[in-house]
Amino acid sequence: MKRVYLLIGVASLGLAVSCKEKRAERVAASYSSVTKASDHPPVPPRSHAPEKIVVGLDSIPVEESYEERAASTITEANLDAKVTELEKELSL
Repeated sequence: MKRVYLLIGVASLGLAVSCKEKRAERVAASYSSVTKASDHPPVPPRSHAPEKIVVGLDSIPVEESYEERAASTITEANLDAKVTELEKELSL
């Protein structure tokens, strides 16, 4: 009976080692496929920092500029159409 247990233990140990080796091979293969060089040429590094864009305060719209534009584009004749248009914009 001891021989049977010993045989089962040795067989289990052999299976565990072989499964571990196969897993290690699969993991190594997956890493090597991820790190393969692609057909795309590498992107060259930037030689300098991107230029900073300076924005003046006059270019930022404020409430008054919207009011001026609305006063010039919205009239009593097209008020309902503009309200409907704004409602459609807001419902998206």
